[in-house]
Amino acid sequence: MNSDQETSESRVSKGGNRSGAGRKAIGITRKLSLTLTEKDWAEIDRRCDRGDYSVSEIIRSIIEDHLREVDSL
Repeated sequence: MNSDQETSESRVSKGGNRSGAGRKAIGITRKLSLTLTEKDWAEIDRRCDRGDYSVSEIIRSIIEDHLREVDSL
C-alpha cells in the first residue's frame, strides 16, 4: 500500500460521531426572532467586536445579568 492510500484510509477511520467529541452543550437551543432598534443592534455589534464575542454570547450575558438583578430584589 502506498502512503497516499494509507493517508486516505486513516482519514476515513477518524471521522464521524465519537463519544465526547464536539462542543459541549451549555443549555437548550431554541430558535427565535428578535426585533431591536438599530441603536441596540449597533451596541451589540460593538460589544461583539470589542471582546471577540458572538451575538448569542452577548445576548445570553444580558439576560443572565438581568435575571440575577430581578432575583436580588
